[in-house]
Order: sequence, then C-alpha cells, then structure tokens
Amino acid sequence: MPALKRMLLRSQRSLRLGGVLLGVLFAACLGLMLVADLERREEGAQRQSRTVAVGTQRLLWLELRNLERAMHGIAGDAAQLLASVPEQAPELIAESIDGVLQRHGELESIVVADAHGRALGRGRSDLTLPLWTTADRRGRDSALYIGPPQQLPDQHWVVPLALPMPQGRWLLARLCTDELQALISGLDIGTQGVVSITDREGYVLARAESNGRHVGQRFTLPHRDALATTGLIALGKEKSIIDGIVRISTMSSLEQYPLAVYAGLGRRDVLAPWWTFVYAGGGLFLLYWLLLLGLLHMARRSSTRQFEMAEELRAGHAELRLAHQVGRVGTWYVDEDASSLHWSPLCREIFGLKVDTVPLAVFFSRVHHDDAVRLQHALGEAFAGDATLDETFRVVLPGGEQRWVTARARLAAVGNRQRRMIGALIDISERYLARERVDKVERQFRLLFDRNPAPFWVFDPDTLRFLEVNQAAVQQYGYSREEFLAMSILDIRPREGWDEIRKAVMDARVGDQPDATVRLHQRKDGSVFEVRVHLAKLDFDGRAACLVLAEDVSERLAYERELAYHASHHPDTGLLNTRALAEALDASGAGYTVAYVQMRGLQLVADALGRDIGEAVLQAVASRLGGLGARFGWLAFQPAEDFVFAFSDTHETQAALDALVQIVSEPVRGQESLHQFEPCIGVATGQAGQSPRAEQVIGMAAQAAHSARAEGDVLAWYDASVNTRLAERLRLAGRIHNAIDSEFELYFQPICHAADGTPAALEALLRWPQADGSFIPPGEFIQLCEDTGLILALGRWVIRAAARAQRALVDAGWGGLPIAVNVSAAQFFNTDLVGEFTRAMQEHGLERGALQVELTESSLMRKPAQAMQTMQRLHEQGICVSLDDFGTGYSSMSYLQHLPLDILKIDRSFVADVETNPRNASICRALLSLGHSMGLVIIAEGVETPGQLQWLAAHGCDQVQGYLLGRPAPLPVVIARLDAVEVS
Repeated sequence: MPALKRMLLRSQRSLRLGGVLLGVLFAACLGLMLVADLERREEGAQRQSRTVAVGTQRLLWLELRNLERAMHGIAGDAAQLLASVPEQAPELIAESIDGVLQRHGELESIVVADAHGRALGRGRSDLTLPLWTTADRRGRDSALYIGPPQQLPDQHWVVPLALPMPQGRWLLARLCTDELQALISGLDIGTQGVVSITDREGYVLARAESNGRHVGQRFTLPHRDALATTGLIALGKEKSIIDGIVRISTMSSLEQYPLAVYAGLGRRDVLAPWWTFVYAGGGLFLLYWLLLLGLLHMARRSSTRQFEMAEELRAGHAELRLAHQVGRVGTWYVDEDASSLHWSPLCREIFGLKVDTVPLAVFFSRVHHDDAVRLQHALGEAFAGDATLDETFRVVLPGGEQRWVTARARLAAVGNRQRRMIGALIDISERYLARERVDKVERQFRLLFDRNPAPFWVFDPDTLRFLEVNQAAVQQYGYSREEFLAMSILDIRPREGWDEIRKAVMDARVGDQPDATVRLHQRKDGSVFEVRVHLAKLDFDGRAACLVLAEDVSERLAYERELAYHASHHPDTGLLNTRALAEALDASGAGYTVAYVQMRGLQLVADALGRDIGEAVLQAVASRLGGLGARFGWLAFQPAEDFVFAFSDTHETQAALDALVQIVSEPVRGQESLHQFEPCIGVATGQAGQSPRAEQVIGMAAQAAHSARAEGDVLAWYDASVNTRLAERLRLAGRIHNAIDSEFELYFQPICHAADGTPAALEALLRWPQADGSFIPPGEFIQLCEDTGLILALGRWVIRAAARAQRALVDAGWGGLPIAVNVSAAQFFNTDLVGEFTRAMQEHGLERGALQVELTESSLMRKPAQAMQTMQRLHEQGICVSLDDFGTGYSSMSYLQHLPLDILKIDRSFVADVETNPRNASICRALLSLGHSMGLVIIAEGVETPGQLQWLAAHGCDQVQGYLLGRPAPLPVVIARLDAVEVS
C-alpha cells in the first residue's frame, strides 16, 4: 500500500507541475501579445494625431493665405486712392472694405490705421498695434503680422492681423476666432481628443475640445524652441497642462505664419479596446487556473478514492482473516469422487495435521467414534441430494485432546459438469466450554438464590407477577411459594405505594437503575415493615425479568431516627437544641424574631435541692414556655439555664414578647416550694436566606440578654454598638495577657504633708501606653481584668514592679518614701497576698514599711473575717494598710474600728469645693475627726487648688494628694522632681 500511495502522489505532483509550467507559458505569451498590441495602438494613435495636425495646418495656411491676399488687394487700392484722391480716399476705401467684408464673413472688421494704431477712417483703433507688430509676430516670406487675441465688448474673440502700407500706415483686420474654431471642429479625435491653434507666444486661438472656452488664455508651449526649427514634433504620451489628461499628441507650426497646431488623442480612448483585450486575456488566464485547480482537485479525489478502495480491500481482507482466526473458521471442499479432502491452514490446525489434502479415511480417523458414522451418513446424503450439510461433532487429537467442531457445506458446480462439496469448519470448543460454565453458574446461582437468608424474588416487569421466590421470602412474608407465584408484587405493598412501584419498574425497563430506596412492605398477616429494595435486570428462562433483594431495615431505621432526634433535641426537656432551631429558621423562608431567655437560678435549684427537683422544675419551665412556642413559633433549650424562643413575622412581635415576659416572670412551683428566677431576655431579628444567618441572630440575641443583665433590665433589643463594645472587650482581654510583662508601666504620684508640702509617700498607679503615645484608661481594663481573672497575674506584676521602684528610690537617696500599691478584692481574698509582698521585698532587699497596701472600703466588707486575718499578717510584716475612697462605701463604723488600719483616704468627691461648699466641708471635718479619733493618718485625695490645700491644712489633715502637688509620672521623672525640690 505505501508503494501505491507513492505512485499516486508522484502522478499528482507531475500533473500539478505540468499545469503550473503551462500556466506560466500561457501568461508569458499573453503578456507579450498585450505589450505588442499596446505599442501598436500607441503608434497608430501617434500617426493619427500627426495626420490631424498636418491637415489642420494646411487648412489654416490656406485660410490665412487667402486673407493675406485680400488684405494685399485692399492695401494696394488704399495706397493708390490716398495718393491720387486723398480727399475722397476714406470713403472709397470704406466702400472697398465693405465689399471685402461681405465676401469674407470670417473677418470682423478692416481698418486703415496710422503707425500708432489710430484708425484713419471708419472703424476701431488698436493702440496696441506697435507692441505686437514685431518680427517674431510675422511668418517667413510673409508681410502679415498676427497679434495676440483680443476680446470684443460683445465677449467675442478676434485675432488682429496687420499688413504694412506706405507712409507708415497699416491695414488692420480682425479675424473671428469662431472661424478658426469651425476649422478644427468635427474632427475624429475621440471623447478625450483635442485640436488647438495657438500662436508662438502660447495664446490659444481655438480649441476643439473645449468649444473655445480657453480662447485668449496663455499657456507655455512645449518644445517651443524646437518647434520654431523643425515645424513638426511628435510629442508622444504627454499630460496636458490645461486639463491634466494624458494624450498621444503631435504639434505642427506654419512656416509662413507664427501659428502652431496641436492635435492629441486621449490615451484612454486609444487604449479602450486594448483594455477589453486585457480583461478578456485575464479572464482566460483565470479560467485556465480554475480549470487547472478543478482538474487537480478531481485528480486528488480520484487518487484518494483509489487509495481508500485499496485500503478497504486490504482492511476487508485483514478483517476476514482476523474473523476466521478469532472465530476459528476454516474452509474445505471435497470433490464428487469423495476421495480426498482439501482444507485451509486453520482446518489443518484444528485437526492437528500438516498437509493441505488428506484422504477422507484419515479425516474420519480423527473424528470421535461416536460421531463418525453420523457424519459419514450426513455427508453421503448431502452428495446424493441438494440438502445442506450441518453437523456438530468431536475431533480427537493425537494427545487425546477433544475439540468440538461444526461443519456446514453445500454442493456447487465447478465446471465440466463436476460438482464439489464446499463448506466451512468452525471450532466451537471455547463456546461449548463457556456454555458448560454458564450451566454451572446457573446451578450455583440457583443454590445461592434458594438458600440465601435474605428474601429474593424474580418478577416479570410486564405483568409484575412473581416468577420465582426463595425460602427466606416465604418465611419473611408468610406466603407459601405457590401463593407467591399466583400473586404480583403489588400484593405485598400497601395500595398507596403502587404508583411508585410502577414508575420504578418503568425506569428499570428503559435502562435507569433505580436507587436502593426504602419502601413499606406488607406481610400476609397485615403487618407493615420497612424494606430497602435492591433491583437488577436479568434474563430468566429466555425472557427479561427483574431480580429483587428485600433488606429488612426496620430496626436500623428506628435506631437512626432515634439518633436524629437526640441530635436535634434536648433529652430532658424534649425541646429543640439551638443548632436545630437555627436550621429551622434558615429554612422557614420568612422573617423571624429571636428572644434569648436567661433564667438565672435554674441550675442552682438542681445544685442545692438535688437533681430530681431540678429536673422537675426544668420540666415545669419547659412546659410553660413550650405552650408559648407552640402558639407562636419555636422553642429551644440551651443548657443549663437558657431558652431560645423564636417566632415568625406573621405574629405580632410585641404581643409575643409581652406573653414571654409574663411567663418567665411568674414563679415556678416545685415539689414542695415556689421558685422565683431572675429572667433576662435579649431580642434580635433576622431574615431567612439572608445574612446574618439564624445561628448568628441567636448569638446576637444572647448578647442582648447579657446587656440586659448588665443594665439590670428584663428585656433588651440587640444593639450593634453593644456588640462592638463586647467585641472590643474581648480583643482587649486578649491583649492584656501579652501586655502584662511587656507593655504595662507604673506611674507614681506624690503624697505630701499638708503642713509644709514635703513628700511623705508615693502611690503606684498602673498605666497602659499605646504606640501612638496615648493611654488606655484604667477604668477600661481594670474591671475587665477582674472579670477575666487576669487581675491576679496583673496584681503580682504590680507588686514586683513597685518593689523594683522602691529599690530605685533607695538607691537615689529617697528610701524614706514608701510606695502604696492598690490591691483589688479578688487579689486580696484569692491569693497569698502577704507572701507575694514578702517575697518581693526580700528579693529587692527592702526594709519594713517600704511598701503599703491600699484597699477599698467595699472590698473589705465582702469577707470581713478573712480581711481582718490578712491585714493582721500584713502588719506583722511591717506593711501599712490604708483604706481608699473612705466615705463612699457602706461599711459599718463599729466594724471599721476593729480593723488594723493605718491610713484613711478621703475620697476626692468630698474634697472638691471643700473651701466653698459647706456640705463637703462638714463631711470632711467629720471624716477628719473620725480618723484622728481612731489614731489613723488622714490623706485627702484630689487636691487641685490652693484653696483646697489651705482649708485641709487648717483643719488638721495630715497628708494630701492631687494634681496641685504633682501629676502621676514615671519614676525617673518623679525622682528628678524630688531632687529639684530638695535643692530648692
């Protein structure tokens, strides 16, 4: 096949190359013909223009010669008359001129003029006569002068002619240009041809193409100098300076007169027939290439078709051989004498022989003895009549191997009245073995089908009737096998499931494999159970059928439903959990309102009174709220004390919330008592399918509930600003943990003696500087630290930092100034405060009394007994204790007198305006008197004006603290101030 393909490709290349060469030759010949025709046409046009120019020149010469003779006659007569009868000469000359004008209509006028061009008789003068009666205006061997064209008042153009007369006179005639225009009109010059008459100065006297439009205009004559000498010039192709048209032209001049004739034929007119020839030649050339391309395409298609047919033959032959090999088909024939058998190589392979022809006796020796007689009889009948030989028999090979073979043959005429038995031999051993395997599989399937513990059956998809069932199905459904075979599959399904069955069977018939779905089946006794049905198509006894496995999944599905219920409901209350509620709200498709209810004290009931009573109270609350949820929407429980009540926008929001507040505000009856809880409700709204999702809306309602509790309200709506503050608190709490050892700083404010202003102590104040130079106020993070428990770690850091600062004071020479450290209630009661102060003082080598502790009045009253013990231990370590913000708490005076206090600090609210406000002054006097009576040092906080300081000093206040005496500053700044005060 590759050789055939190469031959076809070579023939295509030869045809293509020959066609291209012929096309190139055709193009060259056509080009030469066009060029020759072009040159011939241009030469003919040049000859025609020369003929027109020469002819026009002769006509013009004859016209001027006649005019010159007439003028000579008039001039001679006029000269005689002027000489003989001068008085009568003008009249006689005028009559002579009139006669001449009548004979020569081309003349506009004739007049006798003097040397200056003034008329001596009737007629117009020409004062330009001296200007143009020059030698170059006169022809050779002629006395006639021809002037430039002149335009008359009536817009007609004339050419002045002058003939000299004796005594300086001139005979002046005016030739109408219309005569010259008529002379060159009617010539065969084409649409773009032109014939013109000009003088040697370039003035146009007549122009055939423009009908006299350019008469009187002056143009530069081409080849003017050559024209004066040669008289006739073939200009060839030249572009006109007047109209820009390219013409093939000739110019001729008159020898006797200073005039020239120009004749030109338009090149476009000349080449118009040539272009037709060009287009025709181009069309023929294009047609040739189209025919060549068509011929090449047809040749390629023919070659491709030949190649495809050869490929098809080759492929058919290969496929036939492959089919014979795959199908194990061989050919054979036996002549009518039945002496020997001829066969193909595959037949030799089947019989295990290596010869192309074998005697029939040898052939039958390889046939199994049980099949040989039958095969011989069939072969004899086939030779005797027209019957077809079609037999299956076994072949026994020398090694004992058996092969199953099918032989088919018919008698056929082969010429000379001879007949031959021709047929095919097929090795069906593999097919026979495969059939045996199928039978074995069918037996195994039957065994598996009958003894399988799962219910199986086979049914007809057309009639839906059972074709076969196994024993497990009989036991599961309660029907006998005979009863099953008399029923359809609809009989084991409730009536409402029949349509579903029909649709599933129809889908299975068209090829869609149905899913293993769960359906309800019905037993003979009427009981219903859940079944997962698996269906598959198969052939049963030669017809289409469906095999069904019915898996009993009743117990498993019941268990799964129970798991699903517990996954979405609270086990004790039976209410939804918040996740299931959020999914229900998102799927509701409408707007909704969420109320998050915190029932503080509910868990305390179980913790204090026992789990049974706690569960009973929880059930009572859930039952009460459950009725509200059933009435308005949904209810969920969030262990251990929170409920989430939600309702759609179809309900009136205020009415639902009022009902909720009323229910949660009422006491709940337990087994033996009533329980009043502290409800806080947060409310938020959302829209299903939109952001925020329901889970976030529930969180927003929970935030609103926390806000209501913080504000002491029963109900609060979600406020984004509250959420922002909570988020900011959380972010701030996250920062505090890392800032304790790296960002916090201690600032110190001096406490001075009221009498002389000398420093008495320093108070350590916590500051949190930021990168931009600002500070986070202590009020924003101190309470947060107490809420999160970070106050303990922060307090330990403050104690250590104060000890380091005291060590720096000692090193700077101010060891006599103690540092007061504020201690929170959480740190005071929940840590080894005495041990922390002791360790810090020992670590930095501080003396007793170097550090002081400041406590608030309200913190001491939380656990008075523990507070007294701790304060006693602090005194034992030499640590003074001061009571901060005295007068703002609710402590008992009888109790305070027993506390081991050293210092009382009057709150700044009482010091403000003490010198002008009688009420504040009375309070301060009472506090000063009370403190002094208890033997305590009194410190007044918030001293900011000299008046306040003077009043406090005058009334016996021991020490003062405030901006007037010094603002809080870092320790180096405070030491510098102290040094400066000491120096001054």
